[in-house]
Amino acid sequence: MPATPAKGTVLIVEDDPGVVEVIEELLRSQGHVVSSVRTARRAEAAVSGGQQGVILLDLTLPDSTDLDLFHRLKAAEPHNRIIIMTAQDNLDVVIAATRAGAFDFITKSPDLVQRVGVTVRNAFESIAQEAQVAELSNSLMRRGRFTKLISQSPQMDEVRAAIDKLSQSRVNVLVTGQSGTGKEVVAHTIHDAGPRHMHPFVAINCAGIPDTLLESELFGYERGAFTGANARKIGKFEAAHQGTLFLDEVGEMSLPLQAKLLRVLQDGRFERLGGNQLIHADARIITATNRDLQAMVRQGLFREDLFYRIAVFSVHLPPLTERQNDVPLLVDHFVKSAAREEGKDIRGVAPEVLRLFELHPWPGNVRQLQNVIARSTVVCTSEMISLRDLPEAFVKELQAHAADVQAAVVKAAADEPRLPSTPPIAVLEKLRSGTAGRRLAYALDLAFPDSDVLPTVAELEAAGIRLAMRRLANNLQMTARRLQISRATLYRRIDSVGRDPSLDGDETN
Repeated sequence: MPATPAKGTVLIVEDDPGVVEVIEELLRSQGHVVSSVRTARRAEAAVSGGQQGVILLDLTLPDSTDLDLFHRLKAAEPHNRIIIMTAQDNLDVVIAATRAGAFDFITKSPDLVQRVGVTVRNAFESIAQEAQVAELSNSLMRRGRFTKLISQSPQMDEVRAAIDKLSQSRVNVLVTGQSGTGKEVVAHTIHDAGPRHMHPFVAINCAGIPDTLLESELFGYERGAFTGANARKIGKFEAAHQGTLFLDEVGEMSLPLQAKLLRVLQDGRFERLGGNQLIHADARIITATNRDLQAMVRQGLFREDLFYRIAVFSVHLPPLTERQNDVPLLVDHFVKSAAREEGKDIRGVAPEVLRLFELHPWPGNVRQLQNVIARSTVVCTSEMISLRDLPEAFVKELQAHAADVQAAVVKAAADEPRLPSTPPIAVLEKLRSGTAGRRLAYALDLAFPDSDVLPTVAELEAAGIRLAMRRLANNLQMTARRLQISRATLYRRIDSVGRDPSLDGDETN
């Protein structure tokens, strides 16, 4: 991700001149262009220009209260990052504002200036991220013919060059790569970019389909060909006439069916099951597999003559872990698609989520990324997918692949004796001494000695928040500071994990 821009436009909507003065001084020293207004009417006039930037908004103004002005400013320019400032904690208002798209929430406490500096920097980082994704999307659109191929990485240059050549050719193509890398997308792109794009693109997955069913799917059948064949059915070859037939996972096809496929590829003719009429089908054949067909040929599991017939030209797709700079583009594409399907106004993912996505190895490749975003979109209640929206199974996978963290925890656990061999007094002493991280690692090692039952990240977070609230007598400000998170983040976490019964009652500032 690009560095946060040195300068940005900040609008302060605040009627307290003392607060405005200290914030202006800080932000201008950081290189930002700062302006301020004291009323809702002037704030709306200032935003009407449409310039993208950050707004620091006081919810209590002479001519506006609650979230009325927030909603108007958000509607006027959705790309602006609005940071709410208020003198008092109001959990309901903060949650409502967060769900409506507020970027963050700051209480006018003694650490206001420090909090403003950090939050404004994070807001401009979010704007920079959005701008980068937009530029990548525009660059992709300028490629014109390859709009389905969501990529701008150098690792895919060879793939794009191959598609450019193959789109105007008639040769059969074999697309190889791990599951989930987008082999069907490549096949569809070849079809769309060539002279057959006005004719059908027909796809069938050969994996897991019994031979009898797969044969009837490929070649069709006549009425009465077998029990249940009550009417003639057109097969995939016939349906793809003058277009493209895509055979996915062709390596799963049995040897007898491979022989029948070879015969069709040799002369372009076949018979429907139960029929005797020769049918001619002019279909361009593109196949795909995640297996090593040449090794299968050597093992006698795939016909050599069929291999050379389907692999006149081969295209290999690299796994997503080898083209991580495609992740922002793919995330933007999948978020927009999922939000459209769910009818939600979700604009992207939080910066910390994107950083995790860019570092993750993605064993399931692009398909897994799409699945994670689709599931996160279902539970997301704000404009940005945050860490709390990620599926629990994926969070566990993130833990498993955090090799350095995992190794450190394992080493810490190995350094400590197990409970059965440690006297109770020594256990208590270890639980009460050392750094917080070491004490926590030891406590978790004692509480969860087996791998069968381990706490999830969500459970650890919920337990930590509830413990902090109990120890600090429900003081929200002290809890947020002690946990080293913003007040708005604490509110979102409480809203996400649910309130502990011990938290009921007055909320201390």
